[in-house]
Amino acid sequence: MGMRRRITRLIGSLSLAGVLLGGALVAPAQAAAAQVPTRLTEISAEPYSLAENGSFETYAPRIASLNGRLAGADVADVLADANRAGRSLCHSTGVSGATGFCWATGDDNTPDWYPQGLTGSWDASAGGTYAGRRVMLASWYDATGDRGVRISFVDYDDPSDVRYRHVLLVEPTSTTNFRAVNIHAGGVAWAGDYLYVMDTNRGIRVFDLRTLWRTAGDTTKSRIGLVDGQYYAHDYRYVLPQVGSYTQTGSCSRPVSSVTAPLCFSYGAVDRSTSPVTIVTGEYYDGIGGARLVRWPVAGNGLATDSTGVVAPTAAYQSPHTNLQGVASYGGDYLVDRSRGSSTRGILYRSRVGGTATSSSLPIGPEDLSYQAAAGRAWTQSEYPGSRMVFSVPITLG
Repeated sequence: MGMRRRITRLIGSLSLAGVLLGGALVAPAQAAAAQVPTRLTEISAEPYSLAENGSFETYAPRIASLNGRLAGADVADVLADANRAGRSLCHSTGVSGATGFCWATGDDNTPDWYPQGLTGSWDASAGGTYAGRRVMLASWYDATGDRGVRISFVDYDDPSDVRYRHVLLVEPTSTTNFRAVNIHAGGVAWAGDYLYVMDTNRGIRVFDLRTLWRTAGDTTKSRIGLVDGQYYAHDYRYVLPQVGSYTQTGSCSRPVSSVTAPLCFSYGAVDRSTSPVTIVTGEYYDGIGGARLVRWPVAGNGLATDSTGVVAPTAAYQSPHTNLQGVASYGGDYLVDRSRGSSTRGILYRSRVGGTATSSSLPIGPEDLSYQAAAGRAWTQSEYPGSRMVFSVPITLG
């Protein structure tokens, strides 16, 4: 994720002689060496947890009130109102059997928004559809301002006629107002009616796809929330409000001081082969291996919590690979992808716990992963302007 400058800077720079760890100056490789396995390795999940902290109860009255103030919508409404057309794959993937599409020219080239997370209706339901259609959701973060995160609602029911519309994520701040969600949104995972959005330092934010609002047009593209009696969203006509969150104690930092340090929530994916369904989250470390992958159980709409609202992970692992941008798992197989900047092709690694990884080539700048089991395809998207596409590679897991 080439634009992760806010969160990928290590202490100083990895080009410096070293980093400070435990009060001593050590080289970056030395700092992480003790924690980096040579293969995908299972580790104790006990140090990690997330807590709901009453967030759903906090947001519920705000959303109920705003439901009465704004026109409501649902996923079918947004898809029916899609205002942009995708294009057939317009950049070379270099991968045999690849399928997918390119964004409209303006979205392909813009330096203002960078695409990151990707999930599909095959994650959301066993039948592979939502609102009666095959749908993809892709996150973008605002790289040049404070407009936050937008989600592309992509109608992929007919791959030869891809239509989509951008929707802005918002956080209700009171019973009468909301604000933009200013996070990186490096990964998204869709299970049931809930969209889980990775919040790098804190954990996971939750959005209910049954609740969307329509907002007023804004030629200035500068207004957000309630302004002069109307609701705006930087000229986005639909907003998706946050309904809850699952957060950890402490926040991530890199390089990590120990394997028990707080996690970084850089990307995530749904695994429908487990019972219950799980979401696997993972970390991006720049130039350092040892990223942790953690599996969280889903219970209906929401993660599975105990009586105190705490979510305990069902498993955790460490990867030997550096610069990971996405993870997918199914039937005991794991995929992770690595970006190598804006001029070098990415890598897709496949492994099982304790096994030797195999690798294959991906286009430049691969991001979040999603596995479509029924089609035997791993989906991702590329982030750099002028070469952006959403694409799948054929691969059978499990």
